[in-house]
Amino acid sequence: MGKLMKLMEFDDAPPTVYTEGVLSGSLLDEPALVKRTRASYDHIRAAALSWEASLSLIESAAEDFRRCASST
Repeated sequence: MGKLMKLMEFDDAPPTVYTEGVLSGSLLDEPALVKRTRASYDHIRAAALSWEASLSLIESAAEDFRRCASST
């Protein structure tokens, strides 16, 4: 099951990271850990497809699935 992560910045407090799983949540406020988490998130975002490219890929995969399913 997936996990939620929220990077939070405030005007009057240091940045924090909130993570939440199925049964628990954690608030991370250690500066080095927050910085490392933000860097990891930035790397993931840089590697991700645009929403247009993602939609195109999903539509293409769905069409391939439909073709395979109808040929069996």
